[in-house]
Amino acid sequence: MNRRNFIKRSLFTVAATGLVPSLFSRTALAAGGNGKILVLYHLFGGNDAVNTLIPYAQSEYASFRPDIAIPSANVITLDSSLGLHPALQPMMDNLWNNGQLALISQVGYPNHNRSHFVSTAIWNTGDPDRPNKTGWLGPYIDEQNDPFCATNFGSTLPRALRGVHTAGLSIESISGFGLGGSNWEGQLQTELLRQIQQGRHGTAEEVRKAMEHMLRSVERVREMGNVNVTPDLFPNTSYGRRFADIARMIKGDFPSQVYYASSGGFDTHSDQGGATGNQANLLGQLAAALSAFRQEMITQGRWNDVVVMVFSEFGRRVQQNASGGTDHGKGGVMFVTGGAVQGGVYGGVPALAEDQLDDGDLPVKVDFRSVYAAGAQFIGANPAELVGAEHTPLDLF
Repeated sequence: MNRRNFIKRSLFTVAATGLVPSLFSRTALAAGGNGKILVLYHLFGGNDAVNTLIPYAQSEYASFRPDIAIPSANVITLDSSLGLHPALQPMMDNLWNNGQLALISQVGYPNHNRSHFVSTAIWNTGDPDRPNKTGWLGPYIDEQNDPFCATNFGSTLPRALRGVHTAGLSIESISGFGLGGSNWEGQLQTELLRQIQQGRHGTAEEVRKAMEHMLRSVERVREMGNVNVTPDLFPNTSYGRRFADIARMIKGDFPSQVYYASSGGFDTHSDQGGATGNQANLLGQLAAALSAFRQEMITQGRWNDVVVMVFSEFGRRVQQNASGGTDHGKGGVMFVTGGAVQGGVYGGVPALAEDQLDDGDLPVKVDFRSVYAAGAQFIGANPAELVGAEHTPLDLF
């Protein structure tokens, strides 16, 4: 196989298998980080912040929500003003009571957009004015020179993990990951593996190194399926499986410093429920998986090296609608946890009096980019480069 055919066949292999074409834009291995890990978890649909971090002591809470307000007796009280949804009890027991859960109240961005997809793009790019640009973590991923430095669990790579030159890795699950395509098994596989062992010059050598690194990294992902986490610790839910896979990658020393996952169902326009119902079920699954993840990280001795940020693209209206649900709103709530996190409520207590709302929504008091900036700082990235120097990192650590 000559130089030209080697390059042509190598590029064909990447295209046929669906792996990241940007592997050929840069060939150096990951620059490496500080050993810290950032986990981003998106609750798609717009989680209702008012029934998550509950201002239960205000009379307006029950009057605005006659059918879906959480009864005071069921609220997990944090103090005399705020409480948590009862489905979040595992987070209360394992995270809040250990001072390791930060609750970011009234979080969002100026001039909030109520479209799921536009707002998600804004959260992924960190730029409300240019939601079509590359991801907010793009410069960090470009600097690492390696798509395996950031891993998404899901079928579609989120924009947050797309740089100008390099994009992160996207896999549905560890067990199902590998080189696909009918052309891979057999003669092409054998020939390509043989050719990769032979040193080359110029562009062909760059391609060879990139292919070698890709194949080695793909094999490392597959090896993660053999890494065991604590038996029966993680619930058999989508949340549990995602967090268990992330825990395996961490235990197996995979080179990613960033992990991203998403779960849907939070667009509760109808039948939202209060202490029980759709939102309660989803929050309960999240709380159980996140608590299991904390325990596994403690077992691995890595809890102080990990920060998990849970966000939703927007909050919901303070007043319930006629269908027993809530419509798209503005100020939302984020969860941030990890062994190094200073727990507490950030952003203040939401005021539900009509004259203190933003056209019927919780106002935005904390810009989400200040939370991202703290996460960037934690993993050794430059916050100013990723979200802008005007967004000072929130003091979470």
